[in-house]
Amino acid sequence: MTKHILKGIKKKRKIGEVSAHLQKRFAEYGITLPQKEHKVVKLDLNEPHQKYFLKDGTEVDGTTRALQYIPKPALVHWGAKLGREGKSPDKELKTAGRIGTIAHFLCQCDLLGWEPDLSDCDGDEVRSAQVAFWAYRNWFEGSGLRPVAVEMQLVSECYRFGGTIDLIGLDEHEDLTLVDFKTSGGLYDSYDYQVAAYATLFEENFRRLPIRNLLLVRIDKTKGVHQTRHLTSWKRQWEVYVALLRLAKRIKDISA
Repeated sequence: MTKHILKGIKKKRKIGEVSAHLQKRFAEYGITLPQKEHKVVKLDLNEPHQKYFLKDGTEVDGTTRALQYIPKPALVHWGAKLGREGKSPDKELKTAGRIGTIAHFLCQCDLLGWEPDLSDCDGDEVRSAQVAFWAYRNWFEGSGLRPVAVEMQLVSECYRFGGTIDLIGLDEHEDLTLVDFKTSGGLYDSYDYQVAAYATLFEENFRRLPIRNLLLVRIDKTKGVHQTRHLTSWKRQWEVYVALLRLAKRIKDISA
């Protein structure tokens, strides 16, 4: 049994249960809490990137496109360092991207009870991703979160962009936390703008289910440790993202 304190009243509830009030809210939006289902799922690293469409069929950009206009000095220094070592920054970026994709897939499989098939993936990349996965496991076991949605794909009709949210979790007080996993070398400012955009995506689609917390979780692919950053307010970060959206649209229009 776990104990929950809701509205000052101590109640006992079986593990995995939610209050009738929240069940009603979920039912309004057709949200069904994920149940672990054992099945073998194969990862295809050559699968095309996710596309997002408005209700009228118009294709819109993903969340990360607007973020490319933020200066990234750490990435510049990293690329310069690789150049001095005689390595290709583009090749290393692609490798890091594949490791990140594998690590995210392992986290998704763990949350949904799937058995991952990584037979088409490079062995060294899989080993690095597994290190990141164990960092995720160490974090998740102590997080106290219950999955509400995993890899949720949403589109904003208002702001005309789409995105995929790694995890929406429910804490012991039945507050919703939006979680974004990162396998990068650090937690950069641009990530705050990204998760603020994800929160807006979710709340636009589920207006009666407010997000209370944003959580960035960096799962290290070399040392197997995790690092977190917690946001309880993100108005300013969202304002920055809106400005980036406008900039991206203007540049796209000029290029067209």
